[in-house]
Amino acid sequence: MENGNVMERQNEELRRINAELDRFVYSASHDLRAPLMSVKGLLNMIKLDAEKKNTDLYLALIEKSVGRLDNFITDIIQYSRNTRTDVEDKEIDVATLLQESLETLRFMEGAEHVRSTHYMDIRAPFYSDPSRLLMVFNNIISNAVRYRNSARQDSFLDVNISVDSARARISFTDNGIGIPAEYQEAIFDMFFRVSGEGQGSGLGLYIVKDAVTRLHGTVNVQSVPGKGTTFMVEIPNQLGQARLQA
Repeated sequence: MENGNVMERQNEELRRINAELDRFVYSASHDLRAPLMSVKGLLNMIKLDAEKKNTDLYLALIEKSVGRLDNFITDIIQYSRNTRTDVEDKEIDVATLLQESLETLRFMEGAEHVRSTHYMDIRAPFYSDPSRLLMVFNNIISNAVRYRNSARQDSFLDVNISVDSARARISFTDNGIGIPAEYQEAIFDMFFRVSGEGQGSGLGLYIVKDAVTRLHGTVNVQSVPGKGTTFMVEIPNQLGQARLQA
């Protein structure tokens, strides 16, 4: 009887994974084709514009579509890496990792308008998976840039990190456009966008949630539309395990 229950659970998990894969392939195919079709249409407009008066405008729109495509492919690579690679615990210099993320994203459109500050309280060495933690940093920070409030003159992102021998607590607080209360539970779902006009792939926060889960941690959000958003991440410190293996 017990073997039958185990097999049923395994079958149910397989059905869930297959359904998720089908949804991923369908949604990803659609979102990859959309910017490509836009580029094809704009190239055709350039060909039809005999006097070439609007070429610069068309090229700017093509550049925007190519950027969307590049961002989406980057998210797919992160998704694949997160789901297919084993968790590898190493000592992490969280200050250096945060700086790496900020440097990677500083050429992102709009990044120059977001002032970033950070506070560190490091009381113990921190052991976890650096590649997954970097995914968390990159996706949450890029969201703060992407969904900044353009009506504000001073957009900011405050990153607060505290580490002790048990865990790392990381909060990201921005003063962006915020997330309506009715959507806050759904933002970590695969391909969820608050609206059809969403700027992102809909994978970023799903990757954050999945990466944190694989690290046996938690991620929560507090947000007020028009005022800003705080993401709170807590990840266990594998320091004790590292000492056992030393």
